[in-house]
Amino acid sequence: MITVIDGGAKLVKRMSAQEARAKFADLLGLVYYGKEPVIIEKGGRPFAVVINPEDYEKLLEDREARFKVFDDLRAKNPEVTPEQAEAEASREIAAFRQEKGQESEKRRKQVA
Repeated sequence: MITVIDGGAKLVKRMSAQEARAKFADLLGLVYYGKEPVIIEKGGRPFAVVINPEDYEKLLEDREARFKVFDDLRAKNPEVTPEQAEAEASREIAAFRQEKGQESEKRRKQVA
């Protein structure tokens, strides 16, 4: 039996490995034609995810695009070590979050 779990924004289908094995053709049809990913569980824990080829290709393209950004940054800044880049990114993220927090606090005070 397929269990549907509300993960917040999207419903995710789950099935046990035993059921996936018994209903493999149905699983493939659901994923391929229904365009829905299915989480396969073993012992009640997520073990694998079956997705359709289009979603898989999109994941690969997205991953390549994200890594290209890093490769471009490294090429433009060869003197910066990964540790230095990570430290700088952490500082910038913290500053951004602090700034956004202050803006949110100002809006809350204006509304109150």
